Amino acid sequence: MHIMTMFPDDFEKDDKFAAVLPVASVEQHGPHLLLGCDGYIAYALARMVAEKTGAVLYPPLPFSWIGGLRPYAGTIDMRPHTTGEYMEKTGLAILNQGFSRLILINCHGGGRDKVYSVARRIFKKTGKPVVTLYPTNIYRNWPEIVDIWKRHGMEFEWAAIEAAELAGALRYLGKDELSMKVLSKTAEAVDEFGETPYIAVTPGLDSAFKLSEVGHDYTHECMHVQPRKNINPEAAIEALRFMAEKIAESAKAI
Repeated sequence: MHIMTMFPDDFEKDDKFAAVLPVASVEQHGPHLLLGCDGYIAYALARMVAEKTGAVLYPPLPFSWIGGLRPYAGTIDMRPHTTGEYMEKTGLAILNQGFSRLILINCHGGGRDKVYSVARRIFKKTGKPVVTLYPTNIYRNWPEIVDIWKRHGMEFEWAAIEAAELAGALRYLGKDELSMKVLSKTAEAVDEFGETPYIAVTPGLDSAFKLSEVGHDYTHECMHVQPRKNINPEAAIEALRFMAEKIAESAKAI
């Protein structure tokens, strides 16, 4: 049940078990991926979670703090406190509608810690559980998900995985033509830049970058997500479904 397609009486009859709120960003992901990459992945994952839990699905919060990608066309950079305040107020307003718990789905690395902070604040203010997720943490803790990529002929390498997740999310959402365009643009980027483009970074900036994902402005258009040849959308859909199952289990268990 998507909140945007519900009538008031539909909403009143819902059991209010949980609400699922995706968190998105609009930012450069290299010349081969969509500006809405993280948002599409988060929305697809959130929809899978809603299907598995019977939760009400909300539209994604569109903008987040970006940081190092500010110089690139199309990127919308929000200050961290603005992002956090809007996210917190939205979560509180949703829970005020009678839901027993909130599920925050975030696939944007730059906003990861802010989402964790907001989840804690909402819980402290309401006493209602808030389940949140950043996919990289699931990858690190669940070897089964690494096996999914390997079974589909993909090594566990983040640049390839994020591109595959975008193509897979678009396919799951019925946007097959856009998914194929991502794969085509990725192949073009590999032809132009190679899979390991040379990216010059001075030692001082390199040290800053290692301290924080977005410690300074990126210096190459492929610095965020380097293009890779081996992209398998079907592997991504299976991996996203695995994550959705784990989130659903957590939401039901709390």
